[in-house]
Amino acid sequence: MTIDEKIKTAKQKLGEKIPCSIEVLTPVHIGSGVKLAEGIDFVKDNNSVHIVPQSELMKYLEDNPDERDRFISGNYKLNSLQRIPEGRRYNISLGRTSEINEFERNGYGKPYIPGSSIKGAIRTILLKKRFDELSNDEKNNLLNKVNNPKKEWAAEPIVKKLLGDDSNKNLMRVLEIFDAEFDTVDLEKVLILSLTNDLGTSYGWKQLWNRQNTTDHKRASQISCEILPVGLKSYFSISLHNFLMNDPTANSTLVFNEDSLSDIKKLVKTINFYSNQKLNKEKEFFEKLTTPKNLTTVIKEIDNLINRLNNLSQDEFIIRISWGSGWKGMTGDFLDDNWLQIFRNKYRLGKSGFDIFPKTRRIVFEEDEPKYLTGWVKVKLNDNKPVTLKKEKIEKDEKIDSNNWAAVLSQKYNVKETKKKK
Repeated sequence: MTIDEKIKTAKQKLGEKIPCSIEVLTPVHIGSGVKLAEGIDFVKDNNSVHIVPQSELMKYLEDNPDERDRFISGNYKLNSLQRIPEGRRYNISLGRTSEINEFERNGYGKPYIPGSSIKGAIRTILLKKRFDELSNDEKNNLLNKVNNPKKEWAAEPIVKKLLGDDSNKNLMRVLEIFDAEFDTVDLEKVLILSLTNDLGTSYGWKQLWNRQNTTDHKRASQISCEILPVGLKSYFSISLHNFLMNDPTANSTLVFNEDSLSDIKKLVKTINFYSNQKLNKEKEFFEKLTTPKNLTTVIKEIDNLINRLNNLSQDEFIIRISWGSGWKGMTGDFLDDNWLQIFRNKYRLGKSGFDIFPKTRRIVFEEDEPKYLTGWVKVKLNDNKPVTLKKEKIEKDEKIDSNNWAAVLSQKYNVKETKKKK
């Protein structure tokens, strides 16, 4: 065996990086935790929004002392400036909205999907899968151990039992996922749909200021978010360290036992199985809604996702990530009706006296029409980012005589001609 073959074998055993593409199927929002404020972070008119990053604003004020004085005397409002710095512009009307949920950005200012967001979604799926595989007695015994007074930590006994007691023995250490960087985002409005009867047939749009619902979406509260638009594509990597699952010594020490993490194709199959379940449940939820009217466009988009999922290749999966995935998406949706009611009473979840939980959904509007669920993406394994040469570099190289090696070298390394001393 050659050294290259040995290296390749070692990489395959330890867990080689798998190049992947990620495509946005429905609008995706990854929150930075910052809510941009009108007048301070952005200005708006009837048809557009102009966001100015703080770093860009500070540089502009530093270079323009007169503008700095106007800004200070104008109570630090952007509209006190004579000229607004370039920033980011969106062609959208925000109406009464005075804040925007900012998209996460990396150190270079690029919007990105953190690998942790994808890994967290896969973790939730594996948690549900492993819980589903327990016997009824095992499930009941495990759920009876949930007694933490804080609901944020209520699932800790379940997570430790199914995924591992500590970080060293946590099953998810087998999986490593890297970030996916994008070039741009859009600005869209999201409304909260809320059920208004126990049959799940009637709904309204949430007015957050008075906790009421309205059938007129134009009178509802609008959440403005920077989102990755449908069709956008990027690239990242996944590493499955399956030697931790397959190596006898590692396996006996860590006591890992999860078939879906022993092979990447099995993981893909598991993700698609549970994504299909989730989409069909969501379709059922929306098909029941008949008052004030059927949400046909939303249902059509869910059908599109289901059709795409059913026609995937063996190295593709569809999954829902991050903001808007809801309570069930975050927890795994593994409780039956009886246990769900027990925990609702214990931790005061949802509206008292309302049988359906959760009863809300975040919906992205397009041209004044409810259309998309949030957060659905498609991942394709073994898909490399296309290599593109700069046009300028190609044209430059074409002008060089390939037989003139001196000219080639001087052009490549920018060698300058020196004048001879007299």
